Amino acid sequence: MSRRRGAIVIVAALLFSALGVASGDPVSAGLDRVAGKIEQLAEVKGKRLGVGEFRMTDGRATELGAHLADQLEVALTGRARTRGFEVVTRSQLCQVIRENKLWVGDQFDPALHTKLGRLGQADFLTTGRVTDLGRQLSVTVRVLDTETGKAVWAESLTLAVDEGLRRLLPRPLAGDGCGEGVAAVATSQPAPTTAERLEVKVWADRSAYRIGDTIQFGLRVNRDAYVTLVNIGTSGQVTVIYPNRFHQSHLVRAGQEVLVPPRDSAFTLTVQGPAGFDQVRAVATEEPVRLLPGDFASQGATFRSLDRLQTRDLLVGIQAEREKVMPTRWAEDVVAVEVKH
Repeated sequence: MSRRRGAIVIVAALLFSALGVASGDPVSAGLDRVAGKIEQLAEVKGKRLGVGEFRMTDGRATELGAHLADQLEVALTGRARTRGFEVVTRSQLCQVIRENKLWVGDQFDPALHTKLGRLGQADFLTTGRVTDLGRQLSVTVRVLDTETGKAVWAESLTLAVDEGLRRLLPRPLAGDGCGEGVAAVATSQPAPTTAERLEVKVWADRSAYRIGDTIQFGLRVNRDAYVTLVNIGTSGQVTVIYPNRFHQSHLVRAGQEVLVPPRDSAFTLTVQGPAGFDQVRAVATEEPVRLLPGDFASQGATFRSLDRLQTRDLLVGIQAEREKVMPTRWAEDVVAVEVKH
């Protein structure tokens, strides 16, 4: 019995060493100390905490930064249950980033923290900034309040990295800032053809605007469908812009082009600050579904602006309804436009 137990211990030690998470790993040990300090913050007790990007000082997202963020998430997850806070996983945050196109071109939305707070339901987001010092890395870690965008805690630490981790340093994080998306799971059923699927397309009349410009969005579906347009402004404010007070029915006929606002409309959409990226997400279903309790057009207002709780309810509603509907009868699309001073 003692021989078998000893063998198991040796094998486990070898596995942990191969994975780079042995007790002597300075990176894991350093980030574990950071997690220990974060768990002591009074602000995070009873709250939801996510780990965001660890970018280089020049703004690049690299595989090394993703590794550091993953290690910190592991350390925080191990402490969350006993310390009374909840960790929102990076996979959850990345799903929100992808679904709402918060990674535009090769850069994160500058209001990412605020938007993830509303869309990802994280009360606090831990982020990092990495500086290459040659044989060492200087890492500054901050805990941000996603409602205000202000840091409630920050600390810098120096980490020694081995050659294996150093090879990750120049590798850009591909795709949407979260790495490549997870490959679709193969099924025994053939994929539906384009003609069989419901499709929705949303666009803006320009790709870039200045604060104060008027803006117009358009949408089209290939089959009759009920469409909801959700705008995520540069400030993080979430607003349902279709349906609205002037268009309370959101049934769109196949091939019909719907403009928001329509030409010669009684209302206009004006680009608000700050500078950044403005996203509009379209959700289309063949059957009418209630994505949010109550009327979309609030009394006396053209559009319905959502607070954090209502935004959470909307996202939960979208997820719940999507799981109940056949994939061929549900469609989504997102457009992101740049807002400049």
